[in-house]
Amino acid sequence: MKIRLIVFTSLLGACAIALSASAGAAQLQVPRSVADEVVAAGYSAADDDVVPPPPLEEQPTTPERSTMESLETSAMTDDPGYDWATTGCDACPTGACCPSVSCCPSPNVWTERDFIHRNSFYAQGWLDQGFTWNPDSPASRFNTPLTFNDRANEYQMNQLYLIMGRRADSDPCRFGYGGRVDLLYGTDYYFTSARGLETYDDGTQHWNSIGPRAGGTAALYGLSMPQLYAEFYLPWRYGTMVKVGHFETILGYESLMAPENFFYSHSYVMQYGEPKTYTGMLASYQLAPRLALQAGLTRGWDSWEDPNDRLGFLGGISWKSRNGRTNVNLAVSTGDENVNGQNNRTVYSLVLMQQLSSRWRYVFQNDFGIQDAGAFDAQLQPRPARWYGINQYLFYSMSDEASLGFRFEWFRDEQNSRVFGIPIAGAATGANYYEATFGFNWRPSPRFTLRPEVRWDWSNVVPAGDGGMYNDFTDKNQFTFATDLIFVF
Repeated sequence: MKIRLIVFTSLLGACAIALSASAGAAQLQVPRSVADEVVAAGYSAADDDVVPPPPLEEQPTTPERSTMESLETSAMTDDPGYDWATTGCDACPTGACCPSVSCCPSPNVWTERDFIHRNSFYAQGWLDQGFTWNPDSPASRFNTPLTFNDRANEYQMNQLYLIMGRRADSDPCRFGYGGRVDLLYGTDYYFTSARGLETYDDGTQHWNSIGPRAGGTAALYGLSMPQLYAEFYLPWRYGTMVKVGHFETILGYESLMAPENFFYSHSYVMQYGEPKTYTGMLASYQLAPRLALQAGLTRGWDSWEDPNDRLGFLGGISWKSRNGRTNVNLAVSTGDENVNGQNNRTVYSLVLMQQLSSRWRYVFQNDFGIQDAGAFDAQLQPRPARWYGINQYLFYSMSDEASLGFRFEWFRDEQNSRVFGIPIAGAATGANYYEATFGFNWRPSPRFTLRPEVRWDWSNVVPAGDGGMYNDFTDKNQFTFATDLIFVF
């Protein structure tokens, strides 16, 4: 209770600038746990390794962590006559509002990922395919509890991803509008689905049915729509962007979109401890050149529809240092996540990104989540369920084409409600998961990225009557070697 009070106290004052928060709820969305899948995966990516050039000292920070959106922003500010540090009508040389191209950015923005571009309309896409070798060769052919690259010793087309949209003109002196739709076909559909859209309220599939997942009720390959939203730019101070619709979470460091991540596999906290998508409204307000706020109302974790007719709150704050080497993002999500709108689920995520030198970059992430009545004691009386963990990443840029990365994680599922998925006292012993991943990225061109990695997982969680969480519940550890290739259209 104290933790939630601290989170709310620190964020409510700041986030009220963008929106008024409402304590709300959405439908209970328990992750597809190991117990639910048994022989399938659980529940449903870090940034590019290329060292970015130092930004302008007073360039506004961007709360969105997407590399795509960063590319779009940089393209808009290439003109040396445009200075984000003094954006606004008073920044123009004549004092008038946007008298020249050199004063205000053009809406005709192009990025290297666009394969179609006409005025503000664009299309992007990529193909991500890979293979994961598991020397244990589990009979189920699943690398449980890993998700995304969850198939053992088998080719996967993870993502055939298409983005179409219109970029909102962020002219600091006039209103802008845009929108975006994302479509994904591949094995990753299963971990990007939203209840009420790709699945029914009970979790069964709308159209991706019949296959080896979920006890034979879900296909191996399927179609999902991770994002569908309209976007509006309000020219207030340094700018306010309002997003309405279905969009990716702002929590955490890793992304659903393959090109946004260094590693092929994902951390436990991204897989089990955070939502993947929201449906609702989110406003991003540039409070100062290096400080941004976000706040919005949502329909709950990974939900398209809200059967309990209550809203949850999503908010965050982003800051970067004057020299651009330090970035801090804090985000929080809270709401009542069951059908009756009673059991609150709150999670926060803190991400620190530090550029150590021109070649070295470090990332630290801490998450904590709690859900009321999310577990049961030996007498089947409800009690809170908690999960938390720490991720650390270290990246080394060898050249513009090659880089190395290391990730170490500790994730604790205190009542076994997130990974194992049976939060009943005595159903399993232990609560800790660890993983160490070493990877290499090679980009021979901006269109291709090869991402081999070696990963070691171990856990002290032992389900009753089994030997561990790996190799179809027979081992306490797991080794995998995986590689994938991303081709950007």
